[in-house]
Amino acid sequence: MYGFEIQFLLMMTRDFSLDIIRILACMMIVLMHSPMPDLGTAGVVLCGVSYLTAPGIGLFFMVSGALLLKKEMSKPIDTKLFLQKRFSKILIPLVFWSLVGWGLEQLGIRNTELGVLWFMYCLAGIYLLTPILSRWLCGASVKEVEFYLLLWLLTMCVPLVEIWMPINEGDTSLLYYFHGYVGYYVLGFYMQNYKGKGWLWTNIGKVMSGIVLLLFSIVLPLVLFVLQIEVDFYRVCWYLSITVALQCVAWWSLVKRMMKAATQLPVWVGVLSNLCFGIYLVHILVMRNFLWEMEWMMNMNGIVQIVVCTILTFVISAVASWGISKIPYVRKVIGC
Repeated sequence: MYGFEIQFLLMMTRDFSLDIIRILACMMIVLMHSPMPDLGTAGVVLCGVSYLTAPGIGLFFMVSGALLLKKEMSKPIDTKLFLQKRFSKILIPLVFWSLVGWGLEQLGIRNTELGVLWFMYCLAGIYLLTPILSRWLCGASVKEVEFYLLLWLLTMCVPLVEIWMPINEGDTSLLYYFHGYVGYYVLGFYMQNYKGKGWLWTNIGKVMSGIVLLLFSIVLPLVLFVLQIEVDFYRVCWYLSITVALQCVAWWSLVKRMMKAATQLPVWVGVLSNLCFGIYLVHILVMRNFLWEMEWMMNMNGIVQIVVCTILTFVISAVASWGISKIPYVRKVIGC
């Protein structure tokens, strides 16, 4: 079979909604990092931007779960082959960008790169768990998967409960080993494979559409703000909170609904989707070591600066990642 025929078949079977979700998640992360703290942007604006873009990380993990954990697999993932393939995609970028950060420090330049590398370590941990999860999911029923997800969601309600009832949960969390990013990974698998089948899908899907779910997840923090209830923002409204998890479900559902009738998208959508990992790795350098140093950027109004910085960072990072992806061997530093 000729190369173009294989590519055509892959495009025909490709789930374009996952490309859109990945691009959306990438844009959220760039937007989250765009505000310049020195511009005096109102705290409520900064918190609002951070909260509304927090689903970006969860959506990234959900897309990975949807792609790597497949229900139609007749047998569990081969551990050796899987780890060899996946780790080759993250170890080289991790080492390279860590060295870039170290090099910046040696030159006396602000090292911003380490701020995004935490995601790589987390992803490595999830990859190590994938063969185990694969064996369980191959034989698990819908109800068993839903049981895990319900427990996972309940653990993320603990910070909300603590607002009114103190809980002595130690230095980490009440259910630390149950409450983590692996839940998003399994959630992506569930929402990709059990649409319209499971109890969560049929009930949440009918009672709370994506829009309603999104509004609910936004209203809750607003209520806390209006009532002037002091909370720990990074526990109640951050990546591992029930409100952000609900946002992830809402965005996923909305994109799936919008893309339901789409059979094909422009080629650039797939190209941009494949560059998202590179954009994530490059964007913080482009933004904080280049754009933030521009005088005209510093003179902008806070909200205008956020919008302009987000657009420029995303475009420059995408072009840079595309250029790197065309260079043999070098392309491995962005996971290509």
